[in-house]
Amino acid sequence: MNNKPFLLSFFVLVALVCWTGCVTTRVLENTRVPELVVDDSGVITFNDQKLAVGKIASAVRSAGITREQEVNILVPENFDRNMRNAIYADMIKGGYTRTIFVTNRKATATVLKKK
Repeated sequence: MNNKPFLLSFFVLVALVCWTGCVTTRVLENTRVPELVVDDSGVITFNDQKLAVGKIASAVRSAGITREQEVNILVPENFDRNMRNAIYADMIKGGYTRTIFVTNRKATATVLKKK
């Protein structure tokens, strides 16, 4: 019994699986840069223009952001849930399923004196 065709097929299959795994990786976007900003009073800005809740997805689409990309929205720390849900619903309606709400990062440090 000759196992050469079987072994050759097996190694080709393993090589294809390994090659496909490398090809399907993607580069992560810079998640520190938000595309949209919501201020403390609830005003939404995108590309230095104010937007209403129903116009967010169309503005994002017209700016060239694809539906497969993450859309980062900078929000205040105590963000209104109803506003968040309205923004998220608008984005979902527009086909954007990777909406991420982020807040400003805060760091504190305490320096102790040596005795």
